[in-house]
Amino acid sequence: MGCVLETCPLFRKMPLRKGRGYIQLGLTIALMFLPLASAVAAMDIKLQDLGRELQTIRSGLGWNDCTCGAVLRPKHTEEVADIVLALYRDHQTSGQKYLVRATSQEFVSHNNLSCACAGIPADTRAVVIDMSGLDKILEFNDEQETVTVQAGITFEALERTLLEYDMSLPGVVVAPQLGAMTLGAAIVTSAHGSSLVGPATIAQFLHSALLVDGTGDIQVLDNPGQVLEGSLGMLGLVTEATMYVQKRKKMAVRQIQSEDFDLVADLRDIIDNSEALALDVTWNPTAGMYQARVWHETDAVSRGDARNVLFQQPADWLMELPERVFRDQLDLMDREGHMCEVIGELSHLPYFLHSAGNEPDESTPPDTAIGWLNQLASASCSGAADIAPVPDLCLLTSAKFTPHELAINSQDFSAWLADARAVLRHALGCPPFVLNFRFVGESDAPLALSSGRQVVAIEMSTLSSHRAERDGLHVKFTRIHDELLQMTMCKYGGRPAWAYASNRLLRGAPCAVRDLYSPSFEQFLELRSSYDPAELFLPPLFQDVIYRRAPVYYPGCAVRMDCFCTTDDHCGPDHECVPGNEFPQYRVCAPVTDKSKFEL
Repeated sequence: MGCVLETCPLFRKMPLRKGRGYIQLGLTIALMFLPLASAVAAMDIKLQDLGRELQTIRSGLGWNDCTCGAVLRPKHTEEVADIVLALYRDHQTSGQKYLVRATSQEFVSHNNLSCACAGIPADTRAVVIDMSGLDKILEFNDEQETVTVQAGITFEALERTLLEYDMSLPGVVVAPQLGAMTLGAAIVTSAHGSSLVGPATIAQFLHSALLVDGTGDIQVLDNPGQVLEGSLGMLGLVTEATMYVQKRKKMAVRQIQSEDFDLVADLRDIIDNSEALALDVTWNPTAGMYQARVWHETDAVSRGDARNVLFQQPADWLMELPERVFRDQLDLMDREGHMCEVIGELSHLPYFLHSAGNEPDESTPPDTAIGWLNQLASASCSGAADIAPVPDLCLLTSAKFTPHELAINSQDFSAWLADARAVLRHALGCPPFVLNFRFVGESDAPLALSSGRQVVAIEMSTLSSHRAERDGLHVKFTRIHDELLQMTMCKYGGRPAWAYASNRLLRGAPCAVRDLYSPSFEQFLELRSSYDPAELFLPPLFQDVIYRRAPVYYPGCAVRMDCFCTTDDHCGPDHECVPGNEFPQYRVCAPVTDKSKFEL
């Protein structure tokens, strides 16, 4: 970090402002008397109903829905401050423990960090703050070239509005892959795009932010990215953010498909010689191919309005996908090759599409998509009708799409790739995953994914069946996937992306997440205690990270992605816990039929 809390003014108290009612609405004076009792009493009514009138907030990818009895839906910063202050005061007077977590409808998370009711101790009351109502754009400042928005706005909605004002997100590709992610979630989870010429996270383009801390005070953070990026909402609840914007950019994205014989050299040549602004790569090791998308800025009058349709594939293909993926998962020995066909088709389906009549002119190479940066950066399940005529059909709903992302030092990428090839050689068939690579510049924030180093973010996205998951079936080629995960995390210090990490990556891997960030992890803990003295925002799963706790083992925990196996019963029926093929120090689940000539 450039400075710590004691040496630089990263925040100041929220001043009294009448215009929009920001009067440090913890009701600091009034709530010290009778209104405090009534506010807490009203909150207690909701909390006492826990388990009776449960409410569910759906996760965006169907991973980890959050079900709680106390779900509050504020619409303004001062309402958030009221809630937190009431809980903090009650904790001070009664000793009652609370856990407060902010989330939103269609939230993007693959673990228990986002839900206050997940794994909560018996002596703690859970309060979920649904930020979906804080989704407004508040102000454009032409002079400073900034926009102020509430933190519950999605990137999809933000980008759509910016285009209406002839504006664009800052930098090159800072938007996360999933357009349904909210701005606040992207900031506190260190979500990112991919950039070769500057920051790839929105947090580093923030001018200021409003934060409700653990005492209910509303604070204005100056240069907030230094503390908020990757903070997981443990410093407080981000309610508003002011970010820099720019005139809307049109980009030309050249799509290269080639054999992966010398992948590292090919990528280095693109980076060194193409003057590209951004680069992201999809590697299909089974086919021995990769696809690179090379981003350049082009003239704003260039013809083309391409959109990212990664999740909006043809309707007939998506309708058939659930059954095909299910049949593949049942075919343990991969004798029928269902996934080979699915992955092959997916790699040839378009990544970008233009609306009819807005295709690029003849001067544009056929392998190049042209469109506004905002529409090219993020994928969504709710595209324009002319491109996605059946909006309910989407890759994210047709199959269980599960990304696991780890970020390694960019200097280690070549060595990592060689080890990954060695592990993948044992898959005599088609694993149900591809690997995506994005490039993220160094950050000063203590728990940013790229804190203190430039990274390559490696995403291993699996396709599996919702039906098979309900039946408790392993993802096929789980032994290959689990060996890759553990090798990437423990040999190469791969930091799990906070939103894309399963519970077992945070507390079940043979190496501790805390040690992957040292010494910046210790800096964050000091910062956290100053913002949240009553630990209202400290989830149990992160306490496990702090104390390097092992997971809770139970039969089948590896199937549910809660643990890496240490004994056979962790793998569930018809599987056994065995050493990895290339890295025997990492144990993985394999079918008992693995002793046959077929490899899984």
